[in-house]
Amino acid sequence: MEYQPGVCNIGPGEQRKRLALGGGSLVAAAVLIAVVVIGEFPASYLLATVFPLYGAAMGILQYRERFCVGFAALGVFDVGAGNREVTDDAAREADRKRAVRLNAKALALGIASAVAVYVAGRLLL
Repeated sequence: MEYQPGVCNIGPGEQRKRLALGGGSLVAAAVLIAVVVIGEFPASYLLATVFPLYGAAMGILQYRERFCVGFAALGVFDVGAGNREVTDDAAREADRKRAVRLNAKALALGIASAVAVYVAGRLLL
């Protein structure tokens, strides 16, 4: 695997870390939902799932797209040989633009998922 500015900045090892982040965030969302339901809290509390659901979307998208938003912000990449600095300004800019798009996609998914959880909660609670 090779670093490609704005396309790919993490290899398989870093991808697995992002997948674990996504999975852990999904578990956190499920726990939050269970606490709200079991504790008989108002359905509006389900909107707080936006935070773990955003984290889940971010982790899964970074895994799937082989691109780390944090690495782009730091100007580094790791495709298997350890962190290396992105020295080319055009490459750094391409990475930053991709990071903004990926972050926006994760945020949109997190918000949409939280709204779906809230609507389901309103119907079921």
